[in-house]
Amino acid sequence: MTKDKIAEYAYEQVPFYKDLADKKIMSWKDYPIVDKNMVRQNIDSVFSPEYMMDHLSDRLEHVMTSGSTGDCLDILWKKDQKIKSLTPLWIKRKKYYGILPKDKRCYFFTTKILDGEDLQIEETRYGLGFNKMDLSESKVLEIYNRMVEFSPKWMIVQPSIILLFINVIKAHSLPSLPELRYIELTGERITGEAKSSIADFFRCKVADQYGCYEANSIAYECPYGGLHVMTDNVYVETAGENEDDICITSLHNRVMPFIRYKIGDRGKIIHNHNCQCGSQEPIIELNMARENDWIYNKDGTKCHSDLFCNVIDKINLALQQAVIQFQIIQKDYHEFDVYLVIDEEEETDMIQQLFLENYEKYQEKSRFHFFFVDYLYPSEKTGKLAWFISNVEEEIL
Repeated sequence: MTKDKIAEYAYEQVPFYKDLADKKIMSWKDYPIVDKNMVRQNIDSVFSPEYMMDHLSDRLEHVMTSGSTGDCLDILWKKDQKIKSLTPLWIKRKKYYGILPKDKRCYFFTTKILDGEDLQIEETRYGLGFNKMDLSESKVLEIYNRMVEFSPKWMIVQPSIILLFINVIKAHSLPSLPELRYIELTGERITGEAKSSIADFFRCKVADQYGCYEANSIAYECPYGGLHVMTDNVYVETAGENEDDICITSLHNRVMPFIRYKIGDRGKIIHNHNCQCGSQEPIIELNMARENDWIYNKDGTKCHSDLFCNVIDKINLALQQAVIQFQIIQKDYHEFDVYLVIDEEEETDMIQQLFLENYEKYQEKSRFHFFFVDYLYPSEKTGKLAWFISNVEEEIL
């Protein structure tokens, strides 16, 4: 279905969108931009009445988003529509990396409930999934042993989780997974150094898959590093004051249509390119930070935490990819904790010096407390690693 057809359907059938249409729709830009808060506040009216009998008969699939803040949203899918949305991704997996649906895979999930209890392990003929909450060292070792028995060909996982596995495997001098041929990273932004360390450790191909539960796959990385838009599944555009808010339109979910839906990520879309893979599909270049990742100042002003990404990029450029992971916590207006996972311990002094020098090019002096750690853990609330956290509330002057 084209973007125009799914939008017409939503604005004719779905109460939430019908209420938004306060003027005649003459062109695509006349459709309003919507966001997660708008959907959450009107969740009962986002559902299409056409599928009410499927809903009452329990024939719809429920998928719960976690979100970067932990705020949940229940997404409904009809099975055939979900299959259509995932088919372009499977075609690309086979084309680029030789991965088929029948190949055994391991994956991680946040919450699944069976008979009133949190599911810890989910096993099917071709899949073995693990609950990613509370990943203690002992739990990681248990999961590793199950993986060895299962012998997966590929894995879909968040970067912070697979980096934790590498740390534990190294600490216990265990072998990597011998049959593993491909790792698909999703759910978090990742540095180039971290991706290289994953590929080197497991001796396999590694690629990014960018998506969300509202639409499934949005973009997929080709072997030449281009994150190509899945144009058969979504329409992607940018909006906002700086034209860098990523908005998607899902082309297959008629049960809960998402039209010009701002997902909270920022970046740009490149239409005219010459990627070596031969695909002419647009390429997304994502910013590390999300739209709500602001550094708040005492005078009520704010600046975007993208500047920290620029600081880390400059350190990695100067020291040949020294920083593997990082997390920065704003404790007070001019006080920050900086947690760093680095490649060489001898470079700690130089990293701190470069950090301060580059930061002060953007902002006035602040106090930074540096902590060099072996690993950064995902949030217990979201199951994801947030690289920037502000504990300071915005002041309204």
